Amino acid sequence: MSGSYRTRLEDQALDFEIREERRVFDGFRPLDVLTLSHAPLGDAQPARVRREIVRGARCAVVIPYDPARDAIVVIRQFRIGAALATPHAAPLELPAGGIDDGEDPAAGAARELTEETGLVAGAVGHCFSVLSTPGLTDELAMVFLAIVDTAKLSGHGGKADEDEDILVIPAPFEDLLEAVDRGAVQNGFLVAATHWFARHGRARAKLLADSIQTDTAS
Repeated sequence: MSGSYRTRLEDQALDFEIREERRVFDGFRPLDVLTLSHAPLGDAQPARVRREIVRGARCAVVIPYDPARDAIVVIRQFRIGAALATPHAAPLELPAGGIDDGEDPAAGAARELTEETGLVAGAVGHCFSVLSTPGLTDELAMVFLAIVDTAKLSGHGGKADEDEDILVIPAPFEDLLEAVDRGAVQNGFLVAATHWFARHGRARAKLLADSIQTDTAS
């Protein structure tokens, strides 16, 4: 392939072959060890490498937006990764969770929203997808915009049988954007979703809100 093809600003395919796959831990997030070879990206010979991968499958990340109050609902809970890596064991983030096998992704997003905030989405639409940390996990995060009414918030969410202790916060969008811009927020999904919303969110939310009104009138 020509050099111009590989320098395009896009994700691209690359031939690879898994030669050996071994599970070394089988828990909430299984860990596999893979030996594989892949085609070269330059003039080198095909590479044979060993990689550890945390199996994450698909997850839904939700941007719960209240158009009437121009607010996005964020949550705060204890996160062991944040606790070990930063001074902030209770970071801000968006409602999110795994999509069940065979579950429609939008339905999974709506379910996670209700489980973690108590809110029921008026409408849900896909925004974009992102690989969490492709050098570490195969998790693919699908980000959804959900229309909500923050007047129905109770302030707490989460499932007791999953040991979830979640504080639910309605954040005026401009305040949230300012917090992200000054580096007060480090959750990758929240940072990416906030910047996406700043460029596209209100227009997309209007389309979703209009779809609710159309369905109601039908």
